[in-house]
Amino acid sequence: MTSNSPISQYVSRFKAEKGKILSFLSVFPFYGEVLKNHQYYEADRIARNELSKKLDSLKEPIRRIEENFVRERRMDLIGSTEVLLSIIERLKNEIIGASYGLNGLGTGFKATESELEALAEWDYSLIHHAEELSTKVKSPNFPPDVSVDTIRDWVSSFRSELDEFDSALKGRKDVFLKQ
Repeated sequence: MTSNSPISQYVSRFKAEKGKILSFLSVFPFYGEVLKNHQYYEADRIARNELSKKLDSLKEPIRRIEENFVRERRMDLIGSTEVLLSIIERLKNEIIGASYGLNGLGTGFKATESELEALAEWDYSLIHHAEELSTKVKSPNFPPDVSVDTIRDWVSSFRSELDEFDSALKGRKDVFLKQ
């Protein structure tokens, strides 16, 4: 594991948060081996929390767009972004819930260190994808007289981006299934 890899960053972050008790217990052979894997589980938890927060931050700019439609009394556009909010909420729940992470699919398997590192790399790419989504959701600055087709095209485009993110999220299990 290299010192600048995403997994090492999350493991060191976990170590910094947990303090001296874990370092004392890691001296004992049995506890040391248990804690070694525990670090990866905690690093996974930290990565999932970070990812869910990034996705949650996408909702506010979408709500602001919707508020502008209400403020401008654009009845034909009100509610057009609701589908994006529901997709973001579903993705966030998948990340937080048991269907994602080592507390879900991976618990039944004994993951090797290389598999755990591959998961961390995957999570790291998902975090970057979430940051790209954040940039895209903040970039549109629709004028008050924007056309319905322009809004629908933007919503459709952003929904495609969310669907790509969903596919990448579902592809994470392939690390365990060795596909």
